[in-house]
Formats: sequence, C-alpha cells, structure tokens
Amino acid sequence: MVDKNPEFRAVIGLEVHCQLATESKLFCSCQARLPAGQSVAEVEVNLNTCPICSGHPGTLPVLNQKAVEFAIRLGLAMGCQINKRSIFSRKNYFYPDLPRGYQISQYEVPICSAGSLSIEIGDGTGPGESVGGTKKIRLNRIHMEEDAGKSIHRDGYSLVNLNRAGVPLLEIVSEPDL
Repeated sequence: MVDKNPEFRAVIGLEVHCQLATESKLFCSCQARLPAGQSVAEVEVNLNTCPICSGHPGTLPVLNQKAVEFAIRLGLAMGCQINKRSIFSRKNYFYPDLPRGYQISQYEVPICSAGSLSIEIGDGTGPGESVGGTKKIRLNRIHMEEDAGKSIHRDGYSLVNLNRAGVPLLEIVSEPDL
C-alpha cells in the first residue's frame, strides 16, 4: 500500500481505567466499595464523602497503601519497570463533579512504566479477522489516579454525587500497537 500523505502518521493507543477493589478511597478512609458488589456511586447520594474527597481547603490526603500494592502487582504481571519514586500531580479541569478543580493523578513519573501484554488474535474466521497467533501490546505506563464524582442531569438542571470521587483507579496506557 502506498502512503499518500507521508507527512501524517496515525498514532493510536488505548487508555483504560481500572477501578481498584480497595476498601477505602485513594486519599481518605471513605468507603470505595460495598460488600454486596454494589458501587458506592449507587448508594444514597453523597453518603460516602468527607472533607478530603469533597475538596475542602486545608485537608491533608493520605495515600492508600493497598492501592499502591495493587498497582505494583499489576505492573509486575505486565513486566513493567516499577519506579521506586513516583509523583502525583494535579490534572486541572473544571467540571462540577470535581470539587477541587483538579484530579490527583500521576503523569511525570508513574508508578509503573514500559511493560507489555501478549494477546491472542483471531483465527481468521470472523469478519475482518486476521490469521491467529499472538500480538505483543507495549504498555507505556500504569499510573494511579482518583475517580471524579458523577453528574446527574435532569430536566433543566444537574446534580452532583460525590460518592465515587476519590475512588482509586489505575490508568493503563498502551503504545499505538492495536
């Protein structure tokens, strides 16, 4: 196939969020999951919040050790480099479901980097499938971040539920291999 626009190149990768099954949120002791498998977002509105996850000034977050352990375990399973030093940053955006005006996330130095995942590809029998085998998907990074709240839109107005604000997430970022 001849490339008709050599100055342009598609760069496509995936960014997948994985909610961690920790008892508490990423930076506070509020519940992050319920025993019955129900999401904290589904219980009574704003029941699982505190001054830390609702963004009150002067609060001091404390990192959830179990979330760090889960991130390291995933990184090891994916053959990542586990960084002994990682940094949390503020990712600024202004949505009503993010009360501080920023999300605490890792960017410059994530907890895990440079891993991979091998996947089985199709056997060639499905529509658009190529012949079978495995494909290596390179991972750029795995980093921790907190979830935002949830906006609920009604007729002419919106409500905010902060129950899931601060729930720990892992963001898994692939290289453009798919």
